[in-house]
Amino acid sequence: MKKILSPARSLIAAALIAGLAIPAHAQLREALSVGEAATRKAEQVQDQINQLDDDRSDMVREYRTLLQRRDAAELFAKQQELVVQSQREEIASLTEQLGSIDDITAQTVPMLLSMVEDLKMFVAADLPFKKDIRQSRLDGLDAIMKAPNVPASEQYRLIMEAYSAEMEYGRTVSTWQETMTIDGNPTNVDMFLYGRVAYVYLTPNGKAARYDRASGEWQPLPGSYVPEIQQAIRVAQGKAQQVVLFAPVQKFSVQ
Repeated sequence: MKKILSPARSLIAAALIAGLAIPAHAQLREALSVGEAATRKAEQVQDQINQLDDDRSDMVREYRTLLQRRDAAELFAKQQELVVQSQREEIASLTEQLGSIDDITAQTVPMLLSMVEDLKMFVAADLPFKKDIRQSRLDGLDAIMKAPNVPASEQYRLIMEAYSAEMEYGRTVSTWQETMTIDGNPTNVDMFLYGRVAYVYLTPNGKAARYDRASGEWQPLPGSYVPEIQQAIRVAQGKAQQVVLFAPVQKFSVQ
């Protein structure tokens, strides 16, 4: 048989039930708050872990880059050591060569001076053509041999140019006009050089003469030579074709 609670007792029971329900709800909310805080904390920890992992990856990449740079620097240093060693050997070689320059110069200068003197002797014994030009060349050689700032190599080059110019006179025929004193009168004549075998002139009135080495004087030539000299002058001027030329030759020797 069911018992029926009195109104007073019912009110007390309801109050007891409500009192018990309030603490449970609070505990649930507190549990949920703790769970949420734990979740946020876990997220923060995970973010920290992710950041640390990213930092670690960056450090690994940076470390590898530094290793590559170190290897490249070591290789470059080794290459530079080879370059430096090669330069040291070259410096040592140049130093040794510089040490012998004074000896070479001491031997070269007398040889060059001797070459100049030999050339002067040759010109003096040669036919006296183009004296001003040739003497100016010799004077220039004297000047460069006395100049302290002209290296031996440049002196040698200029001396060889002078020798080449003198050699060229002996391989060619040439003609030019010059004023000479003939019979006390200045006369404009055609000079002609047959290499080094003959040196002649031809006057406007058709008289010819050749230079005699032995006497150092001009010797008149027979009229038979005049046509040959005229033809030779035309050949040298480029006005006639080259032909066999006949010249009054004389033996040439340098004592």
